[in-house]
Amino acid sequence: MKKFILLGIFLLGLLMFYPEASQLTNSFVPKMNSHLIHKEISINLPSSMQVLENPMEDQEQLIFSASLNDEHYALRGYIQIWQINDLADYLQKSKEISPFDFYTYSLNPTQVNNLQGYVNSWGASFGQLTKISGLEYWLNTPYNKVLRLAFLTSSPSFNDDQQKIIQYILSTVSCPEAALKIDYTIKG
Repeated sequence: MKKFILLGIFLLGLLMFYPEASQLTNSFVPKMNSHLIHKEISINLPSSMQVLENPMEDQEQLIFSASLNDEHYALRGYIQIWQINDLADYLQKSKEISPFDFYTYSLNPTQVNNLQGYVNSWGASFGQLTKISGLEYWLNTPYNKVLRLAFLTSSPSFNDDQQKIIQYILSTVSCPEAALKIDYTIKG
């Protein structure tokens, strides 16, 4: 019993002398909503984020697209599902034909949970006064498709809160149906 009283006094003292300590845990655990994308990808997004599915008429390479907008975090972007045979080649050619005036650009292999792919980090100028930063995750799914999670902000770089919420979102990405596609037949 004495241990609990001492622990309570310690926590109360911590909050009295460091009031920002109570905000640390609450500020980066936002209320999230679950989404199932194209019946294949599960992801949690902040409840402050608006998701608007874009109707797809010609589904040759781009199969699914939804735009994201979050005024609270000053983020916008896309969740998309693509049919791309050679992702590395596709991304390289995309940069070559892009009309953007990049002032930073990197493309690196990455893994998000169990999905392998690439992270594309870039900054681009649109005239002298407008700069946009992008962080795009291109991830191969077990369904022979590519998930694109693109995050954009209207500044030369992402701030700490934006980076934390992006990492929080990425930590929730999964392919729930992939586990059901395991072959359980007994051989031999």
